[in-house]
Amino acid sequence: MKIQFQPIGYVKNQIIDPKDGFPLKKEKSVLEILPEFSDGLQNLNELPAVDVVFNFHLSESYKLITPIYTGEIKGVFASRSPHRPNGIGVTTVKLHSVEGNQLTVSGLDAMNGTPILDIKPTDYSFYENSKSENEIRVERLKSNPRAEIIMDIKSENLEKLLIGAAQIHGHYCPGLAMGVIAAVKAMNLMKSQSDGMEDLLAITETNNCFADGIQYITGCSFGNNALIFRDIGKNAFTLTTRNGKGIRVCARNESRQIINQKSPEFSSLFQQVVIEQNHDENIKREFRKAASKASFATLTIPFDDIFNIEDKETNIPPYAPIMESIVCDNCKENTMKSRTVEENNEKLCLDCSSTSQYVLDGHGIKST
Repeated sequence: MKIQFQPIGYVKNQIIDPKDGFPLKKEKSVLEILPEFSDGLQNLNELPAVDVVFNFHLSESYKLITPIYTGEIKGVFASRSPHRPNGIGVTTVKLHSVEGNQLTVSGLDAMNGTPILDIKPTDYSFYENSKSENEIRVERLKSNPRAEIIMDIKSENLEKLLIGAAQIHGHYCPGLAMGVIAAVKAMNLMKSQSDGMEDLLAITETNNCFADGIQYITGCSFGNNALIFRDIGKNAFTLTTRNGKGIRVCARNESRQIINQKSPEFSSLFQQVVIEQNHDENIKREFRKAASKASFATLTIPFDDIFNIEDKETNIPPYAPIMESIVCDNCKENTMKSRTVEENNEKLCLDCSSTSQYVLDGHGIKST
């Protein structure tokens, strides 16, 4: 049986490249309906949302098993991949206006020139009879805890990502914003996602605010052994996969000057609170306000104005081993075997031994 479709119209928007679908989805699109079908738009303007059915006209092949935007591998019918057996896509969009044969909508991820096959009122009955929106969200996050972060990275929702990063960092500051900007750029260029299994690695060259932005966005942390710290003292990091081929992003020399020009009030208060260690509560309160304002202002600076970016090949360490634990003969606490020494015929943890150890604090890595 052969099935044929006739387009009822075409999409007009700024999505020219497939990779622009996520970041430009929030922008408005125009659905231009062919004149012979325009009568079918009667009363459509009474609806808050519609489902747009369209054809993936640029897709030439498909795979039944395919990677999706989160980095997970799924069957094509469990994904929104454009590469499908019948090349049909459906997206629910917000309807802003209907003027003649033109519909203005937002939320559409179809490319410019996409043939429209049908338009339907959105069916909300599933949601009315189903679990609450929050319950559905929780179930999605149980399946993939980084699902929302990944979506925000793809759509370059920098403000939302900065808010998330600040939740682990404790405050807003331009350094954190720079980490967010750098990591989002690298993640989208690499087209890789972290599942915390050391297949995607972040190598940070600093342990300041910048590094927390890197950890939040990439999902690479000390706890999952996917974050490597090089005590270089540069606002820079490399994102790489196991083959050692990656991307290095480094702050330009003039980045601080550009940020200070953008937020002069923050620069003055930073000098007082951070450099001069003035802990007056009123000044600190003003500093926090200025830091928040400066952080979000930093997000508006063009990437190339404050960063250099280059391809980078890196030597990658093997996967982290699982270490045996033994009990310290002195304090009787479980300790990783690799972090024990033998003294006077006793197996001791580093705290109970005379051996020096290394500590990472605000001054970097140092021996104690």
